[in-house]
Amino acid sequence: MTKKNFVAGLSVLLLLTLIFTPGCAPKEKRCVLTGTVTISGEPLPSGILQFTAQNPDPKKSVVGATADIIDGKYTLQEGYALLPGDYTVSVVANLFRNKKTGELVDPNDLKDGLIDPSAVESEDIIPPEFGVNSEQVVAVGEDKTMTYDVAIP
Repeated sequence: MTKKNFVAGLSVLLLLTLIFTPGCAPKEKRCVLTGTVTISGEPLPSGILQFTAQNPDPKKSVVGATADIIDGKYTLQEGYALLPGDYTVSVVANLFRNKKTGELVDPNDLKDGLIDPSAVESEDIIPPEFGVNSEQVVAVGEDKTMTYDVAIP
């Protein structure tokens, strides 16, 4: 066997070892959150729930996540599950009105391009302490799943 063939064989063996050897780092525990969002005791029809890490670890990839609120319910899917820690929770939800008539506009009509966005004005319906200046915090543990409900007065 020539030295060239030996080096080539060793290189292939090293490459295969790297490809088929599982990583040594332990898998991070993440938590899937589900729950409800209500406003004045009624399910919030639609919106977005945001989780922002209060003390993000620069070595970790997850600093927060968002979930769609549909008919007062949300689920952070497994691919967006949170690492253990404290998260500020904020809600984003708007009403859309026709500028001329003041009538409510279906957000899906805006999304689908059925209504000109310049003919619509939006109104934030979430109190600041649950929205832009949220004071709501959830402590996420190492459980695989957790229920967290948001009740906006």
